[in-house]
Amino acid sequence: MSTKLDFRRLRYFVAVCELGSFSKASEFLNVAQSALSQHVAVLEEDLGVQLLVRQPRGVNRTEAGDRLFAHARGVLHALEQAELDVLSLSRAVIGPVMVGFNYTAMEAIGLPFIRRVASTLTEVKLRVIEAHSEIMHQWMLSGQADIALTLVPPNDDRLEGVPLLDEELVCLGTRAMIGDGGPIDLADVLRLPLIMPGRTAVLQALASDAEVRNAIAAKVYLEIESAIPLKRAVSAGLGVTVQSAALAGDEIARGELVARPVVNPSMGRTLYLVSSRMKTASRAVVEARRLMIDVVREAHRSGRWPGRLRESYLETR
Repeated sequence: MSTKLDFRRLRYFVAVCELGSFSKASEFLNVAQSALSQHVAVLEEDLGVQLLVRQPRGVNRTEAGDRLFAHARGVLHALEQAELDVLSLSRAVIGPVMVGFNYTAMEAIGLPFIRRVASTLTEVKLRVIEAHSEIMHQWMLSGQADIALTLVPPNDDRLEGVPLLDEELVCLGTRAMIGDGGPIDLADVLRLPLIMPGRTAVLQALASDAEVRNAIAAKVYLEIESAIPLKRAVSAGLGVTVQSAALAGDEIARGELVARPVVNPSMGRTLYLVSSRMKTASRAVVEARRLMIDVVREAHRSGRWPGRLRESYLETR
């Protein structure tokens, strides 16, 4: 298989994109600015597209440049992993690992996972990114993440999604707004001021039934995409939200928020650990994946992430 892409030129191109100018990339790489410019020009000529728009104080990427930049970062990361993985066979687990979290997972286990990696995989360089599940799948495909926790299964054969946990969704709100007690009917939730993320994929993860999704969407009066601002708005009494109890474990423990399971209909979703089928995972990624499963199990056992653990499935992995 032949390709017009050269790894050195890709590395130079990525450096220029990340640093925003040829001069900064030249200083960082210790390569003459004229040589960098020539390499990028050859890359553009070989591909037949303009990748960068040169400006007096830097560069901007074209649409083609954006696409190549996303792919190139994944390619270079995979190449670095391959080299380190081979070298690490006789040494400790080393190398970069990029881990993606959906917002609920970041709130529930992000910090415990980071601590576990820092204490046990001391030579691993960890990078953590956070986004909605459908965005995370795209990052996985482009190589910008090695493993990810998402709340929807991947719909691409190049990715594998292992179900870890089935969780029940709750109505989160202040005691003054939703009181105490047990389950609450969805119809009663929809009579309250409702705060939700605005993405369609988020609603799809909340409810498989289109009629239920439409009913929720019709009652949302405030859309907040990020988890922390959403929780702050609910804690301030601006409304309620339908989410995982794991998203607000600290707030529930402090009594700032109350969690009541939603019923009639009940609502639930599944947490997936997503990895790539396209490349062989490095030892560092394999170990990080193992730690991720352990941390999810511990969060479930402690009650921080309520639900039903898929132990029987995980034991076969």
